[in-house]
Amino acid sequence: MDVEIVGRVLSTLPADDDHPYRTGPWRPQHAEWRADDLEVVGELPSDLDGVYLRNTENPVHPAIERYHPFDGDAMIHMVGFRDGKAFYRNRFVQTDGLLAEADAGGPLWAGIAERAGQSTRDGWGARGRMKDSSSTDIVVHNGVALSSFYQCGDLYRINPLTLETIGKSPWAPDCGVSAHTKVDDHTGELLFFNYSTTAPYLHYGVVDAGNHLVHYVPVDLPGPRLPHDMAFTEHYAILNDMPLFWEPGLLAKNLYASRFHPELPARLGVIPRRGNGNDIRWFEFDPTFVLHWVNAWEDGDEVVVRKMTEVFTHEQAVQPNPQSAAEILGGPAIPRDAGGSRFRKTEQH
Repeated sequence: MDVEIVGRVLSTLPADDDHPYRTGPWRPQHAEWRADDLEVVGELPSDLDGVYLRNTENPVHPAIERYHPFDGDAMIHMVGFRDGKAFYRNRFVQTDGLLAEADAGGPLWAGIAERAGQSTRDGWGARGRMKDSSSTDIVVHNGVALSSFYQCGDLYRINPLTLETIGKSPWAPDCGVSAHTKVDDHTGELLFFNYSTTAPYLHYGVVDAGNHLVHYVPVDLPGPRLPHDMAFTEHYAILNDMPLFWEPGLLAKNLYASRFHPELPARLGVIPRRGNGNDIRWFEFDPTFVLHWVNAWEDGDEVVVRKMTEVFTHEQAVQPNPQSAAEILGGPAIPRDAGGSRFRKTEQH
């Protein structure tokens, strides 16, 4: 095995750091490695040729006040296979936020568990004044890997074989792109959404196989929401409106804390892949919160959506914020619903 450190970032985390999300298996990696001819237990098929990519949160600096594991900077890990051998690489995504904090020698932006007003600079994200760490997701479209941020930001373009950051997607809207874009391998299209705290609160778009933005439309929602994922079928995109979102009364005070609203239904919006906001059909089901969608397909005149959800107490669902969480704690649990749903294309609520 041939191993070499090819780069390293300067971290300001304390040498005796004992934060539970920065120690043990959560310990951040600040070196960038090249490892060739990895030891293989057994045998790899000689015709296996490709790479597996994983995006991770990897903090370089302490939090301003309260660290959350979603706050770390993006590091891409890659395991590649060729000619019956395996190799490994890891690289930081060279985001604007990473480079700015390297110049400053410390944190500049408040994380998800901190008040937006603690940021020392304007930033990114649906909440605003956050660092676009681009550390949530990674997909490959048009031969280029794209890393993304869960609260909407730039799509960073990465060489999937070397992990070199090669720029940003030029077509990304001003309000950014949410993580969990979807690539249709049959058409070469990339489907995406973004969200914000200003009307119409949600947008949906399509990028063609040549990396051109060919469709981008607003989708009306009753208010600001916190969608995290989407799904698609051959003819439709599936968006969502879940009853866990930032408390509207606190948003007016520039405070961000989420609350589950059991009096509201969960909703799925089925829209033709090149449809506009007027074409969307909303389907209601029992209130819950879905973080990730597992799959979706068409079965006759029905769209079938599989989902994966978790159960939280209301206290766990509230983002900790020292000025706002105490105002809204208390309430029901979010019910578990880990199955799937069928929606007829001819019905809506």
